[in-house]
Amino acid sequence: MTIETLPSNIFCTEIAEGQVVANDIFQRKFFNEAPADPHHLFVIYQAPDGTLSPLSYVHFMPVGDICLVGGGCTDGRVFNKMTDSERNTIKLLDGVFYYLLRYGFERFSDEFSAFFGYCGNERAESIDLRAGFKKTEHKHLLKHIPKPLHPTIERALIAKAHAIGLF
Repeated sequence: MTIETLPSNIFCTEIAEGQVVANDIFQRKFFNEAPADPHHLFVIYQAPDGTLSPLSYVHFMPVGDICLVGGGCTDGRVFNKMTDSERNTIKLLDGVFYYLLRYGFERFSDEFSAFFGYCGNERAESIDLRAGFKKTEHKHLLKHIPKPLHPTIERALIAKAHAIGLF
């Protein structure tokens, strides 16, 4: 069975000043505060009682003409609060992070020439690749180019992201 969209009670959004919302789940995974810079993207879960909770988070950080995508994390506590049916739907969707990346790529496709991710986790990388990232010649550095670029420009942007190092 293929499900192509998220259920209506699970949605993607950007939250201004999202560091405050992201801090709890970000600290649980990375043992550090969430970035203060924009853009904070979330998958929000609405429980049957109407309560809204951040289920998944990723940071899209502008660096000139490129965007660094990182800090992806999901709150297992929220997942565990879902009904069996909701959890099964999420499992059929292969998680929600794919949708969060696609949302960010679509939301910012006119603002950046390229998006870059840094991923050393095999499972996360498979989701990244399915969402539109492609491998570069640099270990763990992934790229998403939303519009055709001259090969020289693309190489320069990859070099720029690589020079930044871990993000």
